[in-house]
Amino acid sequence: MRRLFLILVACVPGFADTLSTSVTCNGVTYNGTASASCTDSDASASASSGNQMVGVFVLTDPGGSSQASASLSGVYELTVFGGSGDGFAAPELSASSGFDGAGADSQAQESLMNSSGAGCYATSLEGGMLETNCTSTSLPFVFGVPETLTLSMNASAFSLGFYESYPITGGAGGVGFAFYDVNGNPLPATYTFVPASSTAPTPEPGMFPLLAAMACAALIARRRLRKSFPGR
Repeated sequence: MRRLFLILVACVPGFADTLSTSVTCNGVTYNGTASASCTDSDASASASSGNQMVGVFVLTDPGGSSQASASLSGVYELTVFGGSGDGFAAPELSASSGFDGAGADSQAQESLMNSSGAGCYATSLEGGMLETNCTSTSLPFVFGVPETLTLSMNASAFSLGFYESYPITGGAGGVGFAFYDVNGNPLPATYTFVPASSTAPTPEPGMFPLLAAMACAALIARRRLRKSFPGR
């Protein structure tokens, strides 16, 4: 247990902001602002608002069951630089999930919306391909003017150990943008994406946090499988 906890903490960097995070492992819920995490003998979950990511992991022994979930929500400000007038931002969102066909699956979703209801989402269900409705006109903006956006992420996983144990992961995270003018032409703009109450820019994370989370989950799964099946 101690090794699993240390691996989980090392894999989830974060720093304080004012967003809301929540995780649940086998029915026990933990809430936080900057981040939240939990770990049990067969489930773990994490949510980090600083790095804008959520992740879940379950691995159930035959005859058992486990579940984990993680969520993040809060308000950010997007400010675009490098031009004047109006334009559009195309959010680059990501989500991943798993499915083993023997009683275990996960799902994840990420969305970014403005106060008028404009925006988009990305989702992955039961190991399916990423689906998104983000386009080059998803979010309007004005150069130099902060745009208030609501970011939401959630992931959940459930496992029934009917047969051999299989690790299941799910996650969402990473917020990037591509920018276009009103005629649909790409713009070489720069931007900041920060919590609404903060003045310190959040680094543009791209896909790295989600990939790091999945790598950590794989490491945990491999160690658990070696322990359960020493001959592998």
